[in-house]
Amino acid sequence: MGTRLKIAVLSGTIPSTTFIEHLIKGVSQTHEVLLFGVQTKPVAYDSKYVKIYDTPKSHVKNAIVSSGRLLQLVLKSPKNAVKLYRHTSQFKKRYERWVWFTKLLPIVLYKPDVLHIQWAKDVAYYTVLQEAFGVPIVVSLRGAHINYTPIVDLRIATIYKQEFPKIKAFHAVSKAIGDEARRYGAKATAIHTIYSPIPPFFFEHYKPCNTVQNKTIRLVSVGRFHWIKGYETALDAIALLKDKGYHIHYTIIGPDEFTEPILFQCHQLKLVDDVALVGAMSQTELIPFLQQFHGMLLPSLKEGIANVVLEAMALGLPVVSTDCGGMAEVVIPNETGWLVPVRDAEAMADAVIALSVTPKLELHEITKRAHEFVKSEFNAEDSISKFVRLYEGVVGG
Repeated sequence: MGTRLKIAVLSGTIPSTTFIEHLIKGVSQTHEVLLFGVQTKPVAYDSKYVKIYDTPKSHVKNAIVSSGRLLQLVLKSPKNAVKLYRHTSQFKKRYERWVWFTKLLPIVLYKPDVLHIQWAKDVAYYTVLQEAFGVPIVVSLRGAHINYTPIVDLRIATIYKQEFPKIKAFHAVSKAIGDEARRYGAKATAIHTIYSPIPPFFFEHYKPCNTVQNKTIRLVSVGRFHWIKGYETALDAIALLKDKGYHIHYTIIGPDEFTEPILFQCHQLKLVDDVALVGAMSQTELIPFLQQFHGMLLPSLKEGIANVVLEAMALGLPVVSTDCGGMAEVVIPNETGWLVPVRDAEAMADAVIALSVTPKLELHEITKRAHEFVKSEFNAEDSISKFVRLYEGVVGG
């Protein structure tokens, strides 16, 4: 398209996650990017095509800003001002009516060509923009919001079944996530799989991995303590390896402290001296730290595609992953890593043993293939160009 489209990237907070910030910068090279939400800290973008329309957190400031915006909207399109007022009047509580009026007001006023909602759970609040104001909506499908939230919260499942059939297009972080969305009425033709890009510096730090060579097997996982991450299975696998006579040490990076269930399991399985917890660290600290290990474990019950695994593969670290969500799209047995059934500690222990006895040259071949695969499929330039084509297609369609 020759003209610059106005693409609204909506995550609720400004600035947002690393992935979303990368998307904003990339899309602003060819189109205008509009950001709506609460600005939590100062942020400056290099591109003049990124426009911030902040909704102040302070009620007083919000009232002043929103009054000015309402006046502009009344002068620009009184019909849209009335439609917005009637829509938000449907909320039962006065506070809710005010909050959603001020959230939707700038979007109606500055009317983007496409609204890209980053969190699927928010979809019901924004479909009015497509139905009443003609703003086509793209919804991102990521991990928790689609994999288990609608299962544990039936209210969300009902919302998805009502709203997903109306959505113009979906961005799925894996093919498996897209398949999950179809269960709630998303049209197959509306789902576009676009893998999340890995920062280039992970590829730049690739090096052949350490091999075990009769030493203690050093394993690592990265992520928060949440039942979906499956750490209980990983600890059971570590205990099985110890019982079989293997020297093993397992490190978990990220949380501030062990949860009670994990701590109790470590004591019960006599793993207190074999499992270590390391607090969150910056990516520059993380890279050399990860490269000390013999392999990464991903014991999750559900994932989109876990970024920590992609980053490990980019660095050259062997991966043992459960066959959850979209992980089979990247961890290919005997090609790029080891894939085991979910909640199967015995299979995970066997995979660790297989990794540990794989000859050096063969192991380096596996990790090199994994590195090349991730570099090919998860590079930033391809990802951004796919998003741009998706937005242009939604407007053109």
